[in-house]
Amino acid sequence: MRSEFRFPKAAVVLMTIILVAILVVIERAKSIQASIPYANPHVGPIKEVGINVFPLLLLVLLGACAAATIGWAVVFALHRSGTHRFSKVDPSHTRPAAD
Repeated sequence: MRSEFRFPKAAVVLMTIILVAILVVIERAKSIQASIPYANPHVGPIKEVGINVFPLLLLVLLGACAAATIGWAVVFALHRSGTHRFSKVDPSHTRPAAD
């Protein structure tokens, strides 16, 4: 195995510079936000939308199961899954001992 970098060594320096630049921009944005007076009026409490996660999770799970079943049916119909070979297996047949 060769012990070379998979990317140039200058990439580490450039990523560090970009990270520092992002942190400086975030701090400047915070200071700009703090210098502007708060001009938005009080809106009041925000009402909950009422979306429940469990029905959505169940829908995604059922969709994934349906997609898997359709994929398995296509593969089985094309005889590419290998399950059609199980009918030819004889479990009572013993294998000869290896020499």
